[in-house]
Amino acid sequence: MTERKKIRKLFWAWDDQKEEVWLQQMAQEGWVLEQYRWFTYTFKAAAPSKLVYQLDYRLGFPDKSYFDLFEMDGWHMVSSFGGWYYFCKKDDGTDKLEIFTDVHSRAAKYIRLSNYLLFILAMHVLSFWLPAITNPSHIPFWIGGTIAPIAIIGIFGVYMLRRKAKKLKEIMI
Repeated sequence: MTERKKIRKLFWAWDDQKEEVWLQQMAQEGWVLEQYRWFTYTFKAAAPSKLVYQLDYRLGFPDKSYFDLFEMDGWHMVSSFGGWYYFCKKDDGTDKLEIFTDVHSRAAKYIRLSNYLLFILAMHVLSFWLPAITNPSHIPFWIGGTIAPIAIIGIFGVYMLRRKAKKLKEIMI
């Protein structure tokens, strides 16, 4: 029976590269990512190896050509959850250790993610804040107290994702 280990860990969307490095370190320690769900990483025991992990974010269900593109370059999709796709491949010493072919495509990932977060924030405002503003006595105070921090974190997330995309685009110039 294969030994498994679960680790609960939180990475922010704009810290995806830190997550990739952490997954690579886990593989070097003999723990290969098997699945990711709700801040829980499931690893299986394996021989220590030099694996490279890369994350991509796509809204909806990508078609077969999306996955074929990665497979042709030696990438294997390990897990997917909530629009995040986890790919890995052995570190073969080549310079093809990234799923993104250029800085623009990496920046586009952060723009896609920030646009989705903006949509969620807009729905948040329309469903919770607009009714509270138009009829404040109808909405209990505790709802506003619990929803406001979520909005603040969302706004901060959009800012961080856009800032990361902007820094990447400045590299192109």
